[in-house]
Amino acid sequence: MLKDRGMVEFSIEQLNNYMQNVGEKQFTYDTFKLAYDSDQRIQALVTDFNQEEVSLKDSEMDDIKRKRKKSTNDVEKMAKRATKVGDI
Repeated sequence: MLKDRGMVEFSIEQLNNYMQNVGEKQFTYDTFKLAYDSDQRIQALVTDFNQEEVSLKDSEMDDIKRKRKKSTNDVEKMAKRATKVGDI
C-alpha cells in the first residue's frame, strides 16, 4: 500500500500507473472523482485531491478540523479591549 511506503501524496499520473499495474484501464482525474464521490471507503482515505495530485490521510488527526489562527489584528483588538478602562 502507498501509505505504508510513506507516500501520502502522489500525482494522478502515478495513480494511473499503479492502477494499470493491478490490471485497471486508464485512470484519470475524472475516473478518480467518480470513484471518490460514490465510495465512502475512498473518502475515508483521502484528505484532498485535485486534477494534479491526491493526498491520503496521514493519521486520524487529519479528521480534526484545524482552528483558524488569530491574525495580528485580532490580537491587537483583544489587547485594546483588555486595557480599556472606560470613561473616567
